[in-house]
Amino acid sequence: MSHIYRAFERHLTDLQIRYAGHPEREMLRLALLSLEREENVATAYDEQVLGRRLAALPLPDEIRKLFRTALQRVWKDEEMHATYIHAALLKLGSPVVAARAFLQQIAGELGGWAVAVRQHRHWTEAPLSRSAATLLTWAGWLSGRVPREVRHHLDYCSFHDFCTYNVQTEGTAWLCWQRLTQLAEASTALPGVRVDDLRRIADDEDRHRRVFSILAESLTDDDRLRSAVSEENLAARLGEVGDLFLPPKRWRSTTIESSVAGDAAA
Repeated sequence: MSHIYRAFERHLTDLQIRYAGHPEREMLRLALLSLEREENVATAYDEQVLGRRLAALPLPDEIRKLFRTALQRVWKDEEMHATYIHAALLKLGSPVVAARAFLQQIAGELGGWAVAVRQHRHWTEAPLSRSAATLLTWAGWLSGRVPREVRHHLDYCSFHDFCTYNVQTEGTAWLCWQRLTQLAEASTALPGVRVDDLRRIADDEDRHRRVFSILAESLTDDDRLRSAVSEENLAARLGEVGDLFLPPKRWRSTTIESSVAGDAAA
């Protein structure tokens, strides 16, 4: 269990104590937090950002394609999560909540851009962007939006380390949506939000954690493919997480092979 995960567990516990007896207020706080986080990663996982980084990795083309498809699916999921929770907040019909949601959304987008620049662009590549991203990151530290536990992760790193970092952050996202699910089971603080939807989103975050873990385990510290990793076994591992994390052609192939294997077993 990572220090980032443990720190977020403590944060959730603090919120439960602070809002004891007021589950609707805790749910609103977590919904706003989730909106900022989802906007953050939807920006940081953007296909243009990660696609450029993937193109530079010393990987075989078919392996790179598997990485790209899996990460595109993660990105699309996060965009849908942001849209969902934003719509839920707006349904409250409160101008104050709508304004807070707008500010959280902007903060998430700016934070995601700053993280993407710092983690994927060298100073020599983009000095102006790096300078602006650094100023935004410092502002986040001073305002308390950037937890102390993640600060040293927000700089240029190998793609292996980037994936390892996101194993941790996707774990905290799972925790947040799990808590929202628990609150929704006992409260109607967010009209139109279904418990099943929140549970599905929590499951998505756990799948994302598994995807990043598989990608990290496939790479050495200097971003080379580990000798034991092949196109077939990487596809098999990603397929275990979900068919949507595989290219469509390979998904169809995997489905046919599974069907044939099932018929043979019968």
